Amino acid sequence: MRLKSLILIAALVGPLGIAGCNSSPKVVTQKKSEGTLESIDESPASGAFTGLARSSDGHLLAIVKDNKKIGVLDPLKDTSVHVFESSDKEWIYSPTFSPDGSVLATVSNTPKNLESSGHLLLWDPTTGQRLSSVDNLSWPICCASFNPSGTLIAVAGNTTLYLVDATTREIVQRVEMERVVNGVILSMAFNSSGNTLATAKRNGKVELWQVPNLNLVGAFSVGPSLRTASADPYDGPANPQAVSLAFAHNLPFLAANNSEGSVFVWDVMTSKEIVRYVSKDFSSHGNSSVYAPVANSLFFALDDRWLLTIDQKTNGIRMLGIARRKETDNVMNVPKHGVLETMNASAMDGSVAFAYRIFHPGEPVPPTAKVEVWSLQLR
Repeated sequence: MRLKSLILIAALVGPLGIAGCNSSPKVVTQKKSEGTLESIDESPASGAFTGLARSSDGHLLAIVKDNKKIGVLDPLKDTSVHVFESSDKEWIYSPTFSPDGSVLATVSNTPKNLESSGHLLLWDPTTGQRLSSVDNLSWPICCASFNPSGTLIAVAGNTTLYLVDATTREIVQRVEMERVVNGVILSMAFNSSGNTLATAKRNGKVELWQVPNLNLVGAFSVGPSLRTASADPYDGPANPQAVSLAFAHNLPFLAANNSEGSVFVWDVMTSKEIVRYVSKDFSSHGNSSVYAPVANSLFFALDDRWLLTIDQKTNGIRMLGIARRKETDNVMNVPKHGVLETMNASAMDGSVAFAYRIFHPGEPVPPTAKVEVWSLQLR
C-alpha cells in the first residue's frame, strides 16, 4: 500500500494492560496487525516527525513530516486517507482534529515580501482539501486547539492569543499578551468543560485564561531550574521552558512538563501542587531518565490516575502516578537504534500512537520511519 510523497509507516495495534495505581503495573502486549505504507519519491530519512494528532474516536491519525507535509491515515484499517502538501514557503505546525473528526486544523508561518505572516489553516481530512484560512495572525504562530464542543479554535500567535469561531472562521476574541522576554506560547490545552484554556510559555509560566473572554485567571511555574548556577550572580541558569500541557478528563488537574524533563501536576481549583516528578538527570542517583522534554508528549490516561510520557533517554513510554509519586518502567519501547520523536494519547478509545525512526549503523540505508498504535487498558 502506498502513501504518496510522505513517509514509510508501519501501524501496529495491540492491547496493553496496566494495573491500578496502588499496585505494581503488569504489562501484557500482543500484536494484532501490521502493515506498511511506502513512500513513492523520497527517502523516509529526509526530515523528522514534527507533529502527531488523533481524532477522538481513534480512526484518523495525522502526522506532520518536517513541518512540510501531513499524512492522514486510518491506523485501525491500515489505510491511507490523504496527503496534505504545503507550499514551498509555508511551514506547518500543530495538527489538531475537531471533536467530531470532520476538520483538521494546523497553523502555518509564511514569509510575505519582507514580512512574515501567521495563519490558521482548516482542512477536510478525508479529501485533503484546504477549506479556509484565517490570515495575518501575529507571527510566528505556535499552535492551535479546538475546544471540547468544537465551536471555538484557540490560536497562539507571537504576541496575541486568539479565539476563532469554528463555523464562521472569524476571530471572535483576542488578547494582547504581556510583552516579556521569552513570553511566547509553546503549547496549549482546553479543560474538559471548555471554560478554561491553559498556555505553556517559553519563560516557564503556565497561564490559565477564562473562555470566552480570555481573562487571565491564574498562573503556575515549571521552575526553578535544576541546573548548577554559575559563580557569577549575573550568569545564573535560565528558567526552564514550559513545553507540554494536559488537563485531566474528569478531575480539576493540570499537568505540564519543562525543558529539563520534570513533570508537574496541579489542582487548578486550589492552585496547589499535587505531585512533581523531577528529571533524574539532575538527581544524585545517576539515573539518566528524562520525562518528555519535547512538545505535545504528555497525556492523562482515561482514568486520570496516570500520566503517559516519553522517557527521552530510553526512547520509551512510561506512566507516572497522580495520587502519589509512583512510576512505572517503560510500558512501550521502540526497537534498538530507534529514536522516539512524538506521541499522542488523546483518542478516547484508550489507544496510544507514537512515531519514531530506526537508524541502521554501518549500513548504507536510510532510517526506517514508523508509527505504532497500541490500545491501553487500565485494570
